[in-house]
Amino acid sequence: MPENMSRTDSDMERGAGWVIAQGAIFVFFLVAVVFGDTVADVPGLIFAQVVGLIVGLAGATVSAWALLQHGWRVSPFPKPIDDAHLVVSGPYRYVRHPMYTGIVIFTLGVGLAYANPVAMLSSVTFLVFFMAKTGCEEEMLVARVDGYRAYRSNVPWRIIPFVV
Repeated sequence: MPENMSRTDSDMERGAGWVIAQGAIFVFFLVAVVFGDTVADVPGLIFAQVVGLIVGLAGATVSAWALLQHGWRVSPFPKPIDDAHLVVSGPYRYVRHPMYTGIVIFTLGVGLAYANPVAMLSSVTFLVFFMAKTGCEEEMLVARVDGYRAYRSNVPWRIIPFVV
């Protein structure tokens, strides 16, 4: 457990259900990539796979950039760590949850690169899941992190700029 995480919080109070569900979606994605059927003999398939590789790398880059802005002061739980502070630089200037943005983009890219429709579908599953999770998470951020309410007003996009 990170030393800045309250030891008095139960896993359920921190949002363990969200973390378990997120892990299940990751497992679904990995199973789809490893064992799923790929599309073959489609015109432009090689182009789509190259685009998928680029998109996947872009998604990984966005998540890594967001992680670097936070340092290692992150948690998979929706409840913020005890001494959480507001980050407004880097990708946080454009969306409020860029690590989630990166995951959605990464899974879409990997699905394209592997020409695997089920893996691509997992990106939509992640997007819908992260919209629900951020709804819960943001209420806690407003209550616990100074300036988050104003930040939320200034950065209107949660995950995908100009979309959601």
